[in-house]
Amino acid sequence: VDDVPPYFKMEPVQTQVHLERNRLVLTCMAEGSWPLEFKWLYNATELTRFSLEYRYLIPSLDRSHAGFYRCIVRNRVGAIMQSSTEVQVAYMGDFVEGERSQTVSQGEAALIQAPRIHSFPRPQITWFRDGRKIPASSRIAITLDNTLVILSSVAPDAGRYYTQAVNDKNGENKTSHPILLTVESK
Repeated sequence: VDDVPPYFKMEPVQTQVHLERNRLVLTCMAEGSWPLEFKWLYNATELTRFSLEYRYLIPSLDRSHAGFYRCIVRNRVGAIMQSSTEVQVAYMGDFVEGERSQTVSQGEAALIQAPRIHSFPRPQITWFRDGRKIPASSRIAITLDNTLVILSSVAPDAGRYYTQAVNDKNGENKTSHPILLTVESK
């Protein structure tokens, strides 16, 4: 029987997104002359030595597990093959800031920055005022970085503003602390 160099594929391949606290099993499928030996690396750091174990298990994912995983396969011929996959971990932390206040002069534009939140992927942000969703209008806009812009502020614009963040990958949603807007008359 001729020795055959290893041929393999890694499943799943390329980039994959998993949820925090889920179990992850990376599998390195290989064919070639046995015994095949497998070694796992994470961001170029060795996770395992060469062994017969073709799977790598993470019982409970957290965001620190995101990165590049590589499987290296060798056999007694000494032939070496490798394959890698990127693991991304979907999560949503808490809003970074607490309640805050902002003052604008009547007639001036109010720029209200969206409260920061740690999340992957970047969450969808929706603005609310006193419990109602804020629709865009000729006077109100929301920028690409989710800043709420109120042109020519008037007294009725004063109120409690907050955002809701939704992570599309894990379904989590969180509501920010309020931002109290005061409109001062000139």
